[in-house]
Amino acid sequence: MGVIAARHRGRTAHLLEQSAYAGHALPGITVALSLVFFAVRYAEPLYQELPLLVCAYAVLFLPVAVGATRAAVLQSPPVLEDVARSLGRSPLRVLREVTVPLAAPGVAAGAALTFVVCMKELPATLLLRPTGMDTLATRLWTETGTGSFAAAAPYAAALILLAAVPSYLLGRHRT
Repeated sequence: MGVIAARHRGRTAHLLEQSAYAGHALPGITVALSLVFFAVRYAEPLYQELPLLVCAYAVLFLPVAVGATRAAVLQSPPVLEDVARSLGRSPLRVLREVTVPLAAPGVAAGAALTFVVCMKELPATLLLRPTGMDTLATRLWTETGTGSFAAAAPYAAALILLAAVPSYLLGRHRT
């Protein structure tokens, strides 16, 4: 979506990009409750299964990845793609050999940011996670909910550490 939004002007590309951003405006609890309703009503085998949780994360955090990809692709000159196509490369091969390598650092930054925001998502995870599956955010929430702050501390420290690593790596490669 990010590549399409960056390289193609038009109503369809704009609509596709805006549809990705629509999910970011919704609270996690709203997306989770909508997916619970959908799963219970129309796709019961998906309820409290990992694919449904991944769908919620995609709706909520796709804009982070799309925005980073779009920005990275916009920074690579389109003339390089035109030259590759003029040399007989197919559009798919141009994407693979020119666009993706040039945009890779920005896409990696977007992936790191998406990882960090997914890792701390709580409402959707609580409602949609498979039974018995815990994440750092859910364990932290459980321990602090019972007043066991000492037991919650390792989970909080792990969340901070996991967020610090991508932040450090992104800050280190800043130009």
